[in-house]
Amino acid sequence: MKNLIILLFLFIMISCKSQSPIYTFGSNNIPSTIPNNAYIKDTNNILNKFTGSWKYESNGKTFAINLQKTMMNLSNYFVDELNGYYKYIDGNSTIIDTSNFPINKSRITGGWIRNGNLNKVTLFFYDPARPKMSCEVDLTYSNTNGVEKLQWNLRLVGLPASRDPNMNPATDFRVPTDVVLVKQ
Repeated sequence: MKNLIILLFLFIMISCKSQSPIYTFGSNNIPSTIPNNAYIKDTNNILNKFTGSWKYESNGKTFAINLQKTMMNLSNYFVDELNGYYKYIDGNSTIIDTSNFPINKSRITGGWIRNGNLNKVTLFFYDPARPKMSCEVDLTYSNTNGVEKLQWNLRLVGLPASRDPNMNPATDFRVPTDVVLVKQ
């Protein structure tokens, strides 16, 4: 019996390990220095309303995005965020379609609450043909009479400094900057 108790005690000791801290996405309880292996989890499903396929169509132009909620490893901690791709067609010409690009080369990614508004998130926006542009997009969710919409506001937030005076990075957007997308 004594051996059984010792074995049970050893099993319990080996099975116990410290829990990584979990913080609620969108709350004010996230420390300024996030501990290693912490998880900023979307426990209230704030990001779920932004997921799915969204589309804008007007005058022969179609802009579509697809967003998914994923848990990302940010080196020393984990966070729930939105990740996706986009496609823009003007008439019969595809201007850009990032659905087949590697996720780190062309995506919409991130998702932090903007000004405490749980219906507004900010994400990073990448264009593979504009690698010098640093862009952000604000997505504002609304639901009117059962029609879910996202207000898309894309903006340039910076360009890296260049040591080459002849370098002229492209700074024009190849996708719309201010449109309303409807959930598909």
